[in-house]
Amino acid sequence: MIAQYDNIVMSSFMLWFDHTLLDKGKAFTNTSSFFYDVDSLYNGYNTYGSPFRQFVADESIANKHGADVINHVTLNNNTTVRGASNFANINYEQGQVYFSSSVSSPNTTLSGDYAVKDFNIYITNELEEKLLFETQFKTRNTTNTTATGLPPSTMTYPAVFLKNNGSKNEPVAFGGQDQTEMDLRAIVLSDDQYKLDAVSSIFRDRVRTFVPLIPAADMPFNALGDFKDNQQYNYTGLADTTSKTGVFIDNVYTSKIGGVTYTQKTNVNPDVFSMVIDFELSDFRFPRV
Repeated sequence: MIAQYDNIVMSSFMLWFDHTLLDKGKAFTNTSSFFYDVDSLYNGYNTYGSPFRQFVADESIANKHGADVINHVTLNNNTTVRGASNFANINYEQGQVYFSSSVSSPNTTLSGDYAVKDFNIYITNELEEKLLFETQFKTRNTTNTTATGLPPSTMTYPAVFLKNNGSKNEPVAFGGQDQTEMDLRAIVLSDDQYKLDAVSSIFRDRVRTFVPLIPAADMPFNALGDFKDNQQYNYTGLADTTSKTGVFIDNVYTSKIGGVTYTQKTNVNPDVFSMVIDFELSDFRFPRV
C-alpha cells in the first residue's frame, strides 16, 4: 500500500523530532566499541551489534556539532567500507552492522566509531500504560563500561515514543479546502530528571513553528536501516530540497507522569522518569482533490 497523508506526517515528524533534539540539545555522545555477534533480524546476513542504540545518522549534526556518523568499521585493524570484505549494511536504528558472510573467529576484531543518541526515537501504537508500566526497559549502557552487543529484542531507554492520537478535517473554504488537525503525542522515558526537563523545554518552545513534510519517496532509510541508494542523510538538506509544505504546530502541552492515579499500579520500570508531550498540528489541504 502506498503512503497516505498520515503516514507522511508521522514519518516526517519523527525525522524532525530526532533532528531537533540532536540539534537544540546536542543530545548525543561520541564513542567507540567492538561489535559482537548477535541474533539476526534478516535472513542472509550475519549481524554484529554494538552495546548501544541508536546511532546518529544525520550528517547535519556531524557538520554543526561534531557527531561521529559511522560510515565504515574496522575489521582486524583495517578500515572497511560497505561493499568490502562482505560488509553490507549499517543499521543506524538498531546499532548494528551486517555482513553477507560470517567474520566471527577467535582472532577477529570488529569495531567502529560512532555517535550514540541520548534518546532513542520510535513510532508506536502501544497504549501509554503498556509502555510505562508493562514493558521492561533496560538502561542504556554507559560509554565507559565494557559490554556485549545488544540483542534486537532488547528495549533500552532513555527513549521517546511518538504516537498518532487522532485527527479530523474541518471545512474552511469553498472549493473543498479543509483544515486537517492532528494530535501527536511523545511519550518520554528518561533516566534522570535533568534530561526529562531539557526535552520538555526544547519542544515546548517549538510551538508556532513548522514541521517540513518529506515525501515518502524521499525518506532517507532503506528496509535494513541504512541510507537509501547510498545517499548520505542530511536532514536540513533533505528538508530544504524536498519539502514543499509543512504542518504547523498550533499548541504544545507537557505533563509529568505520576501522582495518586499511578501509585497503585505495578511498575516494572520504577527508575524511569516519564512525561508526555502533546502536539496539536494543523495543515490547510484539499484532501479530496
